[in-house]
Amino acid sequence: MKNAHLHQDSDLWNLIKADSIPAFNEVYSRYWEVLFRMAYKRLPSKEIAEEIVQDTFIILWEKRHSIEVTTLKSYLFAITRYAIFHYHARQETIRTRMQEMAAMTQSAPDIEAIVNARLLLQLVDTIAAELPEKSRLVFADNKLKDHALSESAQSFNISVKTAEGHLTRALKTVRLKLGTLYTTLFM
Repeated sequence: MKNAHLHQDSDLWNLIKADSIPAFNEVYSRYWEVLFRMAYKRLPSKEIAEEIVQDTFIILWEKRHSIEVTTLKSYLFAITRYAIFHYHARQETIRTRMQEMAAMTQSAPDIEAIVNARLLLQLVDTIAAELPEKSRLVFADNKLKDHALSESAQSFNISVKTAEGHLTRALKTVRLKLGTLYTTLFM
């Protein structure tokens, strides 16, 4: 699409609704940076801010046929703000569960290992639920169901290398979030 940068947001939105990838790319390049800066101010890490902004554009593309947008910029900011709010709410739930786990282990030391394992599994489950679908499925199949990575790849009809990529991304996210929670609660 020639001179996409000259189009108004409303024109770009109409083109996106008509499945125009160049129009989507223009909106992406026009708003990614400003959405990222807004998200990064309100989130604990660059990676989480990037993921939320990426998700904003995925939502825009996936829902382009089913939503009505009057002001594209406002809609993108609203999606991003909601995702940030949702992220903080999930983090608060995780923090509460961690505190409950700490309280339970202090009050009942004889069942400490069982409670710790169960709450940690719930925590990992909660974090895994936030992962992109394929990463979540490969992670659950490989780490929670203890299937070999090659079996997971075959189950999801993807290459082993692709499964490795999904698993690496999932493990990085889980470790990052568990580490952040640990330092928040115990340091």
